[in-house]
Amino acid sequence: MLQNHREGGPRARRRRARVVFGLTVMAGLITQAHGQETTTSGSSAGAEDNATNALQTVQVTGYRNSLLSSAKDKKEAVGFQDSINAEDFGKFPDKNIAESLSRVPGVQVGRDVTGEGMTIQIRGLGSSFTKILLNNAPVAVASSGPIDGANTNREVDLDLLPTDLFTKLTVSKSPTAGMIEGGAAGVVNLRSARPFDKEGRQLSASLTGTKQRIADKAGLRGSLLASQTWDGKFGILGGVSFSRQQARTRGFETVGWTNPNLTAAQSNSPARNATGGGNWTIPATVPVNAGNGLVAGSVIDQAFLLSHNPGLTIDQIDHAIVPRLGRAMEYYGTRDKISTVFAAEYRPGENLRFYLDTMYSKKDDDMQRNAYTWAVRNNASIPLEMQVDRGDCANGCVVTSGTYANALNFIEFGPRRDKVDLLGINPGMEWQIAPKLALDAQANWNRSRFTHMAPTVMPITAPNSGNTISYTNDGGVPAIVSSLDLNDPASYQWTGGRVNIQNELRETQTKGIRANLAWGDKALTIKGGFAWDDIDRTIRAQDNSAAWQAAVCGNNPSVFLQGPNGAPPCNGASTPGASAAALYPGYGTGYTAGQNAPLSYQGSLIPTAALPGYLVPGPYGRLALDWDRFRQDSNFDYYNGSAPDAGASSTGASAGYIREKSKALYVEASGESTLAGYALRWDAGVRYIRTNQQVGSLNSQPDPRNANLTLNGSKYPNINQWVYRASDYSNTLPSATLAADLRKDVVLRAAASRSMTRVDPNALRPGINFSSVSADVGTMGNPELQPYLSDNIDLGLDWYTGREGYVSLTLFQKRINGFTVNENITMPFSALAPYGINYNTLIPTQQLAIDSRGGPDNATVVMTRPRNADGILRIRGLELGWVQPLDKWLPWRGFGFNETLTLINQRASGEGSSGFIALGVPKKTNNFGIYYENHGYMLRFMHTYSQGSQVASANQSGITAAALYGDDYKQLDFSSSFELDQIFDRDGLPVLTFDIVNLNRAKRRGYFQFANATMSQYDPGRTFALGLRMKF
Repeated sequence: MLQNHREGGPRARRRRARVVFGLTVMAGLITQAHGQETTTSGSSAGAEDNATNALQTVQVTGYRNSLLSSAKDKKEAVGFQDSINAEDFGKFPDKNIAESLSRVPGVQVGRDVTGEGMTIQIRGLGSSFTKILLNNAPVAVASSGPIDGANTNREVDLDLLPTDLFTKLTVSKSPTAGMIEGGAAGVVNLRSARPFDKEGRQLSASLTGTKQRIADKAGLRGSLLASQTWDGKFGILGGVSFSRQQARTRGFETVGWTNPNLTAAQSNSPARNATGGGNWTIPATVPVNAGNGLVAGSVIDQAFLLSHNPGLTIDQIDHAIVPRLGRAMEYYGTRDKISTVFAAEYRPGENLRFYLDTMYSKKDDDMQRNAYTWAVRNNASIPLEMQVDRGDCANGCVVTSGTYANALNFIEFGPRRDKVDLLGINPGMEWQIAPKLALDAQANWNRSRFTHMAPTVMPITAPNSGNTISYTNDGGVPAIVSSLDLNDPASYQWTGGRVNIQNELRETQTKGIRANLAWGDKALTIKGGFAWDDIDRTIRAQDNSAAWQAAVCGNNPSVFLQGPNGAPPCNGASTPGASAAALYPGYGTGYTAGQNAPLSYQGSLIPTAALPGYLVPGPYGRLALDWDRFRQDSNFDYYNGSAPDAGASSTGASAGYIREKSKALYVEASGESTLAGYALRWDAGVRYIRTNQQVGSLNSQPDPRNANLTLNGSKYPNINQWVYRASDYSNTLPSATLAADLRKDVVLRAAASRSMTRVDPNALRPGINFSSVSADVGTMGNPELQPYLSDNIDLGLDWYTGREGYVSLTLFQKRINGFTVNENITMPFSALAPYGINYNTLIPTQQLAIDSRGGPDNATVVMTRPRNADGILRIRGLELGWVQPLDKWLPWRGFGFNETLTLINQRASGEGSSGFIALGVPKKTNNFGIYYENHGYMLRFMHTYSQGSQVASANQSGITAAALYGDDYKQLDFSSSFELDQIFDRDGLPVLTFDIVNLNRAKRRGYFQFANATMSQYDPGRTFALGLRMKF
């Protein structure tokens, strides 16, 4: 019999057996987690004793109670909906919201390089197609995503929101008319804790120590949640969650792969450079000090390459690829998060309720990214003794081994400071006006701010130093070994190196009001409502790299002028007092007319002789930068604080602005009835949305006065201006859902709907390029692109097997349009004025071209821009969900398993669909878990699998056929909790938790075109967590 209460009575022998069993399990798990060998007892007497003492009841708390609540919610839902429930305040079954949602069929998790889940995607569409709601209201987070992400679309990072402060997560895959639009794939609602979730006085606290195996320090996280209700009328709740994570990830990465750009002398083949790429130039003659028996001045032609790479043809040498910037990577530091919630509820009567939800969350990542790089791009490495992985390289091939003379290595030291916060306020009310009439209303306001500071310092080995790279690629991470001691600070200097200052600032804001009025009863309810939402986002970029570099390693001129005036090279020179007149020969004319300050060099702030003193042993056996001292001595804070705005940041995000105001009306009917003896539940409705959209772009154009100013020092800076364009559109979204109870434990569901996702804001930016000297052609953005629309069909069958158990099978199809193709449109030249282009901004040659075509009022131009195409992406899939308690079949009560499986097939057809694929969508994902929970013990293993898939389109690094792919990913996690009050039969004892994340030490790997061309591989290792949780 299933029981929700705890066992009473002394039952000492049974209790002692459970204590011994629990402590033995804990000891065994901890020992096994550290890789030590364990032995299992073969005592049949022990097994017989366990069988004799096995309880015939199951204590339903924690994880199983969460599964039970989720199964109940799923069964009662009309549409295709899954939920994850917390069993109590501060007791969510997973440690990360994204990881929790991965247990829902059809949901995949996007991870950072640290292995932590950050975003989710539903049913084969990217995370931007999923609408995230916070307490039933839209929310936007300003962060840029994972370490190499830009998040310029509509993604929402979930790692900012701690699970401790939430009680329910709901995933809706079949929309209804009453749902907020924007999620063509689905809608996820995150419900924070409220005081009446548990009446009376409640207080819960947790404290957990964490240790990543490969990090040198431990971390800590904790939470405190308290609530009080009075007489069932008023309640308040407050909570705080905090964490400090000492994080580290190690791995390999490269900025593309490349092949050599052979000259005509180096290849007479008709297939020369036929595969594209060519980012690596082999010198025409052997430079001095190349080593490896090479004679300086020898001509490097086709005969040379063939003789020094025996067994290869010239096409194999030409088309074989190596890492363009292959590097070992270390990423480490601290990641701090703190979140608070405050909620209040007022219930003046049984039929009226007011509530207020507020949340503030802040994250501060203080990380260091060091990359130890072999520089192939545009450098003069000479290939020797190369071997490739195939005989036919017509479509490309991969170098498996080789020696590269005259090589260069550099270290990219990258202190990275990311700060993001989120503040949200959501008041609302619910009023049962009459038995058949109900009204609810809600308002919301959210604001999120993000700052990204990512300077880089890149010392490099000296040219012509005799550096030779021995390279081996066996299909995994390539081995790149230099003949120099790259851990010796003396191996590095400035010539060819650089420093960068690149920042990014973002702010998002959402506000809205919505209300719903419903009339009816279970048999028939008519519901209608409206919603008004206003969402805006600004992205700004800053770049002061040239000025800082001139001061740090460019001999520090007394006057520095921003581009296009040129800058001194980074060579670490230090000649204080020397004349710098040659740097700006036009100084005092044009832009600098009237300025007569003497131009001189003051000496590099960090000269070459001093550079090695800033390179110190790092925490993990490699060189690191003494950033605090370098920051002070290089005057970083001054140059960082005075950084001018730029068109793009180091994340790849372009400066831009978007504001969307939408008004929505809907009407919906729902009810319950019986047909042919089957109980039916249904809903049908339509939603109409009108969206007003304004987009902006920071456009930069050369100053036309520079046409007659050829000398550096006289040139005017580019003209930067924000350009804004407005548009509006409307959409009608019908939906219908039916649920039929074939038996009391079998539910058949069907749904048909249309959903939408608005266009990527980056594609809407009114950016423009009009640099043709003939002033006749150019490219521009298109702020009038229409949203993605998806026509959806869902069919599912659920069998509820008892307790938390169920088997769910769902078939779905989505037909999505909204993709783009480029079009050429002829327009009056005057139509470019809103983009910042007019006759006065043109250079003289462009003005003459416009005059020859009738002047600015009559001339026409041809502009290329994207437009919506007629192509369709069809996604078909199958979802399986299976939760099965095993109490009926095993003599030990409390065991069970849960399984989710998602299979996806996609096909594109029609205009604009050639080569199109929804990126980052695995054809198969699977989550399988085994759990035990009884008598205060909870043990759970969860295995996550995601099949490899294409993650970026072709033409990577200029190689026509080169796309990027992700490998299969498998991760095993372990969670456990021990309710000591039950185990020891003593009230007031805490719950002990022990978890291992990434028990199997999974690595995230991606590759470039070929499976043996590793693009990146990250190894975060295992993370252990030991904690206490207490409820008062």
